Amino acid sequence: MKLDRNSGRGKYAIVNLREIERIGGVSHGRNPDIAHALHILELNDLIEYGDVGSENEFFVIKLKDKYADAALARYAAMASSDDAEYANDVAAMAARSGVHHPNCKQPD
Repeated sequence: MKLDRNSGRGKYAIVNLREIERIGGVSHGRNPDIAHALHILELNDLIEYGDVGSENEFFVIKLKDKYADAALARYAAMASSDDAEYANDVAAMAARSGVHHPNCKQPD
């Protein structure tokens, strides 16, 4: 199976909640358009917050993260016994990530 991201925009998008809060979209209520957009996504079950301990908890790793190559390489190695095509796609991402990424940086 190919990664969803290889056939277009991908399966997910990231919403930077810290940035929304910084500009006053959610916690301060200064930008009703942003708050309304998030509310619509929530009402339609189109946004997952990945709360700790929830069924859909997650951890996002951007390719520019300094440690992404090691994490993705290990993930690819573990996936290889189940699906070589998928593992190869992940390994290709690993080769473009972490210290190999042109904007490599310490995670924040």
